[in-house]
Amino acid sequence: MINDFIKDFAKYIPAQFVPALVGLITIPIVTRLFSPADYGNYVLVTATVSILTTIAVGWLDNSIIRFYPAYELRGELSYFYNSVLGMTLVSVAAIFVIFLGILSLGQVHISASLCSLMRLGGLVFIVTSFFQVLQTFLRAKRQVQWYTSFALWHSVAKVGLGITLIFMWNMGIEGLLWGSVISIVIAMPLLYWFSVGKGTSVKVGISLPMVSEMAKYGFPLVVSFLASWIMSFSDRYILGLFRSSQEVGIYSASYGIAEQTIFMLSSLFIMASGPLSMNVWEKQGVEKSKEFLIKLTRYWIIIGLPATVGLSILARSIINIMAAPEYYRGFQIIPLVSFGAFLSALGGRYATPFMWYNKTKLLAACTGVSCLLNVGLNFLLIPMYGYMAAAVTTFISSAVGFLFGIFVSRKFFIWKFPFKTLVKVACASIVMGAAIYPLGNNLTSSPLINLCVSIPAGVGVYFLSLVALKGFEANEIEALLAWRRKVIKR
Repeated sequence: MINDFIKDFAKYIPAQFVPALVGLITIPIVTRLFSPADYGNYVLVTATVSILTTIAVGWLDNSIIRFYPAYELRGELSYFYNSVLGMTLVSVAAIFVIFLGILSLGQVHISASLCSLMRLGGLVFIVTSFFQVLQTFLRAKRQVQWYTSFALWHSVAKVGLGITLIFMWNMGIEGLLWGSVISIVIAMPLLYWFSVGKGTSVKVGISLPMVSEMAKYGFPLVVSFLASWIMSFSDRYILGLFRSSQEVGIYSASYGIAEQTIFMLSSLFIMASGPLSMNVWEKQGVEKSKEFLIKLTRYWIIIGLPATVGLSILARSIINIMAAPEYYRGFQIIPLVSFGAFLSALGGRYATPFMWYNKTKLLAACTGVSCLLNVGLNFLLIPMYGYMAAAVTTFISSAVGFLFGIFVSRKFFIWKFPFKTLVKVACASIVMGAAIYPLGNNLTSSPLINLCVSIPAGVGVYFLSLVALKGFEANEIEALLAWRRKVIKR
């Protein structure tokens, strides 16, 4: 199963790397075209779309991954598709109506420009929700290449179309939102064909027993995801409420850099390991599941920790390249956000047993503790200290959530954490950090040249240091060499 994970992980890389790269490229473009206030409003709209989508279809996404294999074995996929699509339609419609009602009541408290963007965000939410559900079917089938293809199309097309609308039709920042809508509408018929329609007779309907089964499993996860979302985005709303849209923009630009790197890596692990972990648990039992979890944790530490250290050390040079001068001072938040993201992803390994045992309510409780702590600290500190306080509270709440998850998880599922790997990787990362700090910050007066030199140097130093510390197992080195030969041959 680990080999399958590595294969799926490699196939998912374009689906995560390209959108992250596009996101990074978009930051300098957007921050130079629009003021921090306009960019801050855009971030608030995209954050709202994210939470609406999570509420509407987040429980369905996770239930699709969990229950698809069972309905496939019973030959009831048409029945499965019917109910899921019916539930998607009802859920999206209900959330959209509620959203419009809340927006109508609250429009007197927000600017006219933000209100207009929010209405357009409602349309983005509708198309994004259906797009996400159909893509989840591809994940459940392990049709990774098609999933990747549609993810690449959406990430590239929405930005390309959005910027085209801005320059050719003189649209404001709403052009980016229209680009997202148009790119999804274009792809939707083909996506439906490959995810559901190909060789399957589908008539939208709802099975109440299935709704009950999926809701019991999925809704606690939605609560967990909402709590995670609140941890990620509540600081921006509170910044906008107590400080200014300008601080939201400065904070969001630097936060976005961490989001498109560390969060991207953690998403890769989640996407590749999710379906496989369920198969291991159902088909191979507890001991094999423990082995799978240990190796998965090892791989995250080996990849995630040096990436976090490197990003933190090179934060100043990166923000100088990626954003306009008025955004530069936000680089200070990148280390805090990055290490918080690393801990959250590490805590995800302890969250996996909650889903194996269908104890998703416990997972929701653990995430809820972090969420409440985060919101409380934000309200307490952001009015006085601004966006730096938001970064500090993000790290603190992530750390507390990580520790609390360990404590609860070990009550019913105990596995051996790879501490030796953590120590060796930490030492190799420190050596790498010491090597790239002068290269990344002081080598020349050009931040771009400094990064072009320091990043490959850092990768080389880290790899050699970890080899010297015997941080790789023999079969892992053989697999890396085999992969290298395969790449060269291609």
